[in-house]
Amino acid sequence: MKQTSIRILPMVSAAALVGASVTGLQAQQRLIDAPIPGTDGVLEAADYWGETPASLSAGLGFEGIIGLAELTEDTVRAAGAGWFGSMTCTDGTTPPILAKTAAADQATMAALATGEPDTADALPIVFSWPVTSDTIDASVFQFTLNTGDLGTLTGYTMFPNWELNERNVVVVMGELGNRGLGNEANAIYPVRLDIVGDLILVGPGGQEVNAKGLSWETQNTPYDSGPVLVGAKINHVDPVPLGEGGVRALEVLTGAFPNDELALYGEGDFRVRVLTSGGFSPDGVSALRPDHYEDFYRLHVTGTDGETVLIEEVGVDYEVAGGTLRVIGMAYLGQGQNAEAEIYYDDCYAEDRDNYIDIILVGDVAAARTRSKECATPHPVRVIWNP
Repeated sequence: MKQTSIRILPMVSAAALVGASVTGLQAQQRLIDAPIPGTDGVLEAADYWGETPASLSAGLGFEGIIGLAELTEDTVRAAGAGWFGSMTCTDGTTPPILAKTAAADQATMAALATGEPDTADALPIVFSWPVTSDTIDASVFQFTLNTGDLGTLTGYTMFPNWELNERNVVVVMGELGNRGLGNEANAIYPVRLDIVGDLILVGPGGQEVNAKGLSWETQNTPYDSGPVLVGAKINHVDPVPLGEGGVRALEVLTGAFPNDELALYGEGDFRVRVLTSGGFSPDGVSALRPDHYEDFYRLHVTGTDGETVLIEEVGVDYEVAGGTLRVIGMAYLGQGQNAEAEIYYDDCYAEDRDNYIDIILVGDVAAARTRSKECATPHPVRVIWNP
């Protein structure tokens, strides 16, 4: 049995691609002497999101915008991708091109993925248990489309979920559908995923399970709903962040590290980590920032007399069953605002753009053990304390 370095936290039931480019020379060098980033098979402090191995989602993420010949406003718009043309940076520098769009060029994908995507679709597959990434091959995934045809896969990447404490998400690329809505006659989208080859997942206690035979079905296209929340959990903040990063080249490339709660705020008792079916963005292009909690999130907590308390504001101590809880901000996105380092919460903010988002809390342990009877999203989510 292959040895896997892993520390898995007990289950408590919750893709934009790149944020920086690489040159063609770097891409060629990767093909010569380095593996696909994130495919070393190592896991550290990786979470699991269910008691059994399963696929939690496998809906289309991007259609026709991965592997463009170049990234210019004309080529991006011609592919149907968004372009943030009015972007400005606080420090006066020229905005990076890949901060302006969710599209990715061929040179970047050559460094991050297998295959040679050419105006390809991208689809994130989210598993309840992390994947040993050195066992992945595109051939193990089979997609059935709503037309009855099979989708065509050309490659895969672990980006942007490449960190050692992530790796629940594999992004595959190929021809998998169009942008039609579910009620449109010409809509094409995946309705079933089957794992038809060997793929090893790691669960509680380090047990390794072959995912071959797992499946996932839907009757919906993500072009109707967008990304959804598929898991949420609350854990202690570790005295030293575990499993962050793990691929030094990508840490530098993204410009998003360190981004843990201690680096950003210098404190934190608990973190609520949410797992999504696709990368979240306020508008489809812009980065999600550590100061965005009040704009997009609410925590539902049981109050002192059993009612539901909504934690809506940052920096406020909320009286709940068991004591107080206070949100201090969000983390595991990008670096903390620092004028001396020319890092600002502006249009040009560099974020890791993965499927994981953390809300950082300080407060009492007994309070963190409580949970609301209500759900913060229209999808079933349980947040249970991990002792």
